[in-house]
Amino acid sequence: MSTFHLQIVTPYGLFFDGQAQKLIVRTTEGDVGILSGHSDYAAALAGGKISVTDENSAIKTAAAGEGILSVKKGITRLVADSFEWDNE
Repeated sequence: MSTFHLQIVTPYGLFFDGQAQKLIVRTTEGDVGILSGHSDYAAALAGGKISVTDENSAIKTAAAGEGILSVKKGITRLVADSFEWDNE
């Protein structure tokens, strides 16, 4: 599966900066999935569970607070007021 550049950022730092195959997040309009080649997009995050499938097909889950999701020129950025991987 193709990958895309994903950055996950909070006021406390950078939590992820690398290649991903898939991102699933909850927006204020419902769940959204991002794959490689997604058109430019912006949405408000509702907060809740997110899922990242990394370039090695490992699935990581996390809890994220409210924020914004943007896809612009092939770079996906998730900026949230809080973020914590499930295994931490």
